[in-house]
Amino acid sequence: MHNGVIKYHSKKVGIMKLSSRAVYGIRACALIAAEEKTPVSLPTLSEKAELSEKYLEQILSSLVKGGVLVSTRGASGGYSLAGSAEDISLYDILVAVDDAFEIGCGSSLEAGCGKKCGKYCRDKSTFENIEKQINEIFRISSLASVTHGREDI
Repeated sequence: MHNGVIKYHSKKVGIMKLSSRAVYGIRACALIAAEEKTPVSLPTLSEKAELSEKYLEQILSSLVKGGVLVSTRGASGGYSLAGSAEDISLYDILVAVDDAFEIGCGSSLEAGCGKKCGKYCRDKSTFENIEKQINEIFRISSLASVTHGREDI
């Protein structure tokens, strides 16, 4: 309190932010889902996603390895969903691009929060619970739920 006025110092704690790989992975899957059963070529995806083919190919490769997409070779080949958009969760996509959502109190939970609190960190369980809840939202959110009714894909 200063001169009878209480001053609050606000500090930005953090923002939930997905990596570019996660965002582009979801975007690519949404574009592929919009084409339904027809495989989508890398050049077409690259143009629609506004990403370089080289970078997009790395993401698509991870999605194929993760079982989210199927790659078909040949003149009419390309990428298609490995299952229905209703059965593919956003969590499946995040895990495939090696970006399962993690949250912490300033740094990774393994490294500690930087408060020099030793082996015990009272905030650790709080942030682990938040992380679990956010990951559960990604698990129950299907690719179809985020693309349903969108005409801009």
